[in-house]
Amino acid sequence: MKIVAFTSDKGGMGKSTAALNLACAAVEDGFEVAVLDLDPQASVGRWARLRRREKLPARPLAETCVPIDVEDRLAELRAAGADLVVLDTAGRDNNAITAAIAAADLVLVPCHPTDLELSTLGPTFARLRAEQTGHYVLLIDWSAGALRRRQDATAAIERAGGRVVPVTYTHRADYRLALEQGQGVTEFQPWQAAAQEIRAVWGWLRGELALERRTNTQAA
Repeated sequence: MKIVAFTSDKGGMGKSTAALNLACAAVEDGFEVAVLDLDPQASVGRWARLRRREKLPARPLAETCVPIDVEDRLAELRAAGADLVVLDTAGRDNNAITAAIAAADLVLVPCHPTDLELSTLGPTFARLRAEQTGHYVLLIDWSAGALRRRQDATAAIERAGGRVVPVTYTHRADYRLALEQGQGVTEFQPWQAAAQEIRAVWGWLRGELALERRTNTQAA
């Protein structure tokens, strides 16, 4: 079982949106996936309730979890045969971020390519280096084709010692609209640009984790 954490020392960076949409793309690819919501705002938990109300598929499993229970819940999911667990954290919640980083095989840090948001990455990088946890910045481009801004942001991140996910991920309405329907974008608009984009991000992440499917067990 592999564990990916979405963290940031700033709120409003799109962690829950990316976490849930990637989880749904992984399920589409045949993996058993769970999303644990460590954010007190409980966006993932609300999405899961909406999904149940609309009688949508039970996969991916999505539930709230307090930081103190993360280790035990991960052990349960591992025993149940989960392939991937995604941890979603709040901005500036030290307990949740600490628990997520400690458990993670890889950390993704969503960030828009603006000077203001890039300037918040320093404390996050320092924490990740201290924990010696592998990490990438998931740049969220403001518009498709904004190549110069992405290049400048990538250069700034690399100068700070970070790495950028080498796949385009764009701020698109379909990501948010899908979650409002209790879905991932690969379910909501399966052949539109956002769905194709999130599949590409998932394909990169699967390779980075060297994740292989297990057989016929189901997370619970």
